[in-house]
Order: sequence, then structure tokens, then C-alpha cells
Amino acid sequence: MFHSSTTCPLKYILHAFQSVPQVATRVSHTPSSSMGQISATPLPDEHFFRPTFRLGKTGTGPIPCSAAQLHILTLLEHVKEQQMAIAAAVNNLASRLGTEAPVAEKPKDISIPLTTVPEVEEFEEWLKDSRNSQAKQNMISALGAVGGQNTKRVTWNILSRLYSDAVAKQINWKGVNGKKCFKEMLTRSLLIRAIRKNQSSTNAADSEIDSYAIRWFNLAPDRGGGRKERSRVKEALTEMARGN
Repeated sequence: MFHSSTTCPLKYILHAFQSVPQVATRVSHTPSSSMGQISATPLPDEHFFRPTFRLGKTGTGPIPCSAAQLHILTLLEHVKEQQMAIAAAVNNLASRLGTEAPVAEKPKDISIPLTTVPEVEEFEEWLKDSRNSQAKQNMISALGAVGGQNTKRVTWNILSRLYSDAVAKQINWKGVNGKKCFKEMLTRSLLIRAIRKNQSSTNAADSEIDSYAIRWFNLAPDRGGGRKERSRVKEALTEMARGN
């Protein structure tokens, strides 16, 4: 009786499970991790950012980016434009509020630019006098305000203020051929200090300034029509030689 009583319920249980209808289930292939879900998400439409400013030499071609990146990059360019506008306004105000460039105190009875060798010598004597130290400082500041886009142009512009083309022909670096020696002049020190007062040549080396000064004096004969005059004389001599 015990055996039959235990077997019968087991049959009923098995029959009950077999009679339960099967439920169709869908297997999800979506990864369970959050990274998997992000990677499965389709990418947004691609956008292109066309920069106005670009560092280095990478050009200004379009840059592929997402919509969010495009928004951020556009805002950054707007900030850059505002920054440049503010900088320009500040520089404009500074130039208006700044003090005027000091007027150079020149030696008495000597006009600048110097036009003769005696004037050059007198100017050197004036520079030696310690009583003129303040006047020399003012002259350095005034000459330092002379414009120029680089050290070469600043050097040449200041020398043009100091010397006429006529007297520049009587000066060279070493003082050879009976000319004045610029290397030993106090004007050389004045020139170097004035050049470094200029914003575009603050860090100019002595050797760089000297090289531009040498070149300026070497070209003195070609300035003021000197080259054309020499060419005319040469042509005249050639014609005379042919005539003979």
C-alpha cells in the first residue's frame, strides 16, 4: 500500500508539467554591460567643423566631429574671436593713454642726422661727457621709438636718423681706407641700447646688430642715387674708350 500511495502522486506531477503549454521566449543578444550597450548604439550623423584658427601648419580644412563636438568647437572659436577683439581694444587704449615718445636732446650746434665728419667727431665727444648722461638716456628712448618690423629694419632706421648718406660713406666697421671706425665709436653702444628699447628687437644680440650696421654702412654708396651715378660714369668711360 505504501508503494502504491507514493507512485501515484508522482505520476500526477509529471503529467501536470507535461500538460503546461510552452511559452515562447526571445533571447536577447544585447550585451549586459553598459559599454556593450553604448557600442551597439548607432553613431550620430557625422558633422564637419571648419576652423578659422589653427595652430601649427595643419591648415584650416574641415574636421570630422560629432554634433556635441561641433557645438563645443564653435563656442571655443567664438571665445577666441572675443579674446582677440579685447586684446585689440586694450592695445588701442594703451596707445591713447600712453605718454608721448620723449624728444631727443641733441648736442648744441649739431643737427641730426650728422652730415660731416667733424660733426661725427663732435657727437662722439658729447657722448663721452658724463654731464650729458640724462640727455643720452632721453636720446636712447627717442631712438628706440623708431619703428621697424624686425631688428634689421630698426637698426637701419635708427642709423638713418643718426647719419646722412653723405657722411655714412666716410664710415665703416674697421676704419680702413681712411674712414672712421664705427666699431670703436660710442655711437655703436648708443645704437645697441636704442635698438633694444624697441619692442620688436628687445632680445637682439650685439653680433646681430653689428652685422646689420656693417651692411648699412657698406650700402651707403648705393643710396641717394649713388649706384645710378656710378653706372652713368662707367657707361661714359666705356663710350670714351670706344671713341679712342
